[in-house]
Amino acid sequence: MPRSLIVLAAAASLGLVAAMLSPEPVAANDSSAELGAGGIELVPNFDIEIAREDLYISPDLVAIRYVFRNISEEPVRILVAFPLPDIDMADLFEVDVGIPSPQAANFVDFQTRVNGAPVEVAVEQRAISQGIDQTERLAAHDIPLNPFAPETAAALDTLDEETREAFRRLGIAYAYEPHDPLMPFWTLRTVFYWEQEFPPKAETIIEHGYRPVVGSGFFGTYLFDTEDPDGFIETYCIDQPTEAGIRKRIAETGGDYLIEHRLSYILTTARNWQGPIGAFRLVIDKADPSWLVSLCLDGLKKIAPTQFEFTATDYVPARDLKVLFLQPPG
Repeated sequence: MPRSLIVLAAAASLGLVAAMLSPEPVAANDSSAELGAGGIELVPNFDIEIAREDLYISPDLVAIRYVFRNISEEPVRILVAFPLPDIDMADLFEVDVGIPSPQAANFVDFQTRVNGAPVEVAVEQRAISQGIDQTERLAAHDIPLNPFAPETAAALDTLDEETREAFRRLGIAYAYEPHDPLMPFWTLRTVFYWEQEFPPKAETIIEHGYRPVVGSGFFGTYLFDTEDPDGFIETYCIDQPTEAGIRKRIAETGGDYLIEHRLSYILTTARNWQGPIGAFRLVIDKADPSWLVSLCLDGLKKIAPTQFEFTATDYVPARDLKVLFLQPPG
């Protein structure tokens, strides 16, 4: 019989989530999970190992191919979650953000294939404000959780004065002035998940992909001449050679800034599986030779005019990925 983990004394078993997207115009590694009282909770699983992971990251596409191996003598059926990086509207307030499908719960067009066949995945979303889960409060007022959907702003606009004030006080929504339209101010937490059975002593190929949510803004040399209030230098490990390259590229444009695109990927959840990643390959594609890219990862090497590669064996991720792309204006 397949082995499954029972959660909350109910017949809820553990399962898997992953996706595949053909290249067209934040993310995370797969992780085993359980359906706890507060939603998806990531838990370790020691029957399944990642024999290989190939990860491709660009401003327009994140695509991953896993080779999972069940090292046990029995079939294993588990629930595995793929959490997207949190979307914090306080950070993205008045920031130009490209949302692939803003009206859908699957707003990043997340897709999955297992051994070449498409798989339908479920999605769980929670709204967090100041560390408090406000999902039920929003649902009670028929407010969609997706802060980018036009229906969300319209629903906030129908609230009575008492509820408006409560939302502002709790940090759920924001308005410049008391009677201005409310804007979503919560953090959206999104997890994709589904059930998967892994045959004993066998490999299972899982491919997934999505169009990432990429924050955009202006990156000027003033950041190097101040105390770096936004923390870009530390977050993206901008060293002196990278700074020199940025200054040079800005000078070449004849202006005083580059257009920034920021992308996050949750990599450390790979530690929830058995052992290290046997073989790991990361390709960062900056989309255009004139763009610059910076991230905190030693060992990157250039393999093409727009691509950089990192490879490792028996790899244990020490941190999640945060990638900064810099595009000349025009």
